[in-house]
Amino acid sequence: MLIILMLACIIVGLMTTHTYRRKSDMPTAAGSILMVGGIFIQGAWGELTGLSVYSYATSALVILLIAIWIYLLLGYITSIRKDEFYAIHLADPVGRFAIGTWIAGTSILLITIYTSFPSSWVYETVLILAVMTIGLWIFFMYWVVKSMIDIAKMQAGRHVHGIVLLATVATQSIAMLLYDIFGHSEAMLIICRLLIGWGLVLYVVLASLMIYRYVRYAWNTADQSQSNNVMMYGALAITGVAVIETSSWTPSSVSILWWISLAVLLVVECIEMIRAVMRIRRNGWKTAVGTYDVTQWSRIFTIGIFNLFTWRLISMNSSSIMNASLANLQMSVMIVTAGMMVILLIWQCVLSVDAFVHRPVVAEVPVQRIPHVHSRKMK
Repeated sequence: MLIILMLACIIVGLMTTHTYRRKSDMPTAAGSILMVGGIFIQGAWGELTGLSVYSYATSALVILLIAIWIYLLLGYITSIRKDEFYAIHLADPVGRFAIGTWIAGTSILLITIYTSFPSSWVYETVLILAVMTIGLWIFFMYWVVKSMIDIAKMQAGRHVHGIVLLATVATQSIAMLLYDIFGHSEAMLIICRLLIGWGLVLYVVLASLMIYRYVRYAWNTADQSQSNNVMMYGALAITGVAVIETSSWTPSSVSILWWISLAVLLVVECIEMIRAVMRIRRNGWKTAVGTYDVTQWSRIFTIGIFNLFTWRLISMNSSSIMNASLANLQMSVMIVTAGMMVILLIWQCVLSVDAFVHRPVVAEVPVQRIPHVHSRKMK
């Protein structure tokens, strides 16, 4: 374990140097990488390998995810240091919803760390970071409300897409964080249920804005390269995970939510496949599916969180009498989504490394200071 920690420190040091040599252009949605990593470790990783959360391989993955978190944090700090944070992350009323990826990614990462490293000093560190993440969520909720007002005033509804549903994803991740880190008291359970309810209210309002946009305004399917609309079912799936963990709903209500999530998944992914085919025909394979896009992490997360939702639902229903055909269907869905997540994750990692290596270095132009000249009075 000491060797792994030393290697992680070396990697973080190299990434720190690399970050400060570059322009502060860290995408707001880069936190989706953390969302994917945390969900992969908690779900598909254990399903496919059978390894426990305490295994050395799992611990190595968690440490790698921590290194990525530090690297992303340095990127955001760089934007603050260069006074570019607002222009990059908050100026766009729709784009600022992407801050939810950082909240959800950090929350899921903290839960993963707490599960994999059960020691007192780790818990104390996680507790401090959890409080800071909750503070960031409150800050984010202010901007969510402001964004909805700005969208109404500026008539920016034609630009609304699935990124707005990150408000629900971030809220449900905070509910999970509170329940897992701060204990299972009755008061905490009430708070978590209120948060889950607030997340669903946000989902209804923001999903309605999305549907209105696509019905009201003309749009070209092939022109839209982003994949944020998969949050339509991802936000429902993380809600399902949250209600199962907090035991907030009855099993029948959770099953209904699973069926709704599955239906939305099938509709959205069919549309995404049609879009992919249209982009391939127009732009070719390389441009259409062989170019790195940070929004593709969102698709991996949504498939992964639906996989985790299915797994938790199967575990919840294992103690009760369940229809055999339904159990087989859910098991098949879990296996298929786990395989899809792994394939997409490998492909996205390849594209990420390629984009990282070939990213142009932008050298800062040194500021020439003009020496101060003291004027003398003429006699």
